Amino acid sequence: MKIETLNAVAEILGNGYKCYVNAVTEEVFSAENIDVETRKNNDYQEFVPLEGSVTFGIMKDYVSSVDNFEHQSELMEALSYEQPFLTFKRKVYALHIADSWIAYRNQQIVHMLENKTS
Repeated sequence: MKIETLNAVAEILGNGYKCYVNAVTEEVFSAENIDVETRKNNDYQEFVPLEGSVTFGIMKDYVSSVDNFEHQSELMEALSYEQPFLTFKRKVYALHIADSWIAYRNQQIVHMLENKTS
């Protein structure tokens, strides 16, 4: 699969949605943008969102990679709250590092997809 296709899939999966890739054209569709009959066609490969434990692991790895100690501390604290996913998301936006987080998350998902498809 082309890197552009993997990046598109990673972006959708990172947002928690299922997607489908046309095996011939490598066109990527989010689940809401493709009808059920087309999904069942053998030309489409289904990709499902990551399990919570995998996403949490990516979040922990990202925290370790943050250079700013103050930001790192706040993110570690966010992971310890009752709703770590929501708290972490809010915190990366509040700290203005959401772009960095999303790029990191997508890169990790692409890496997983490359290992899975090879």
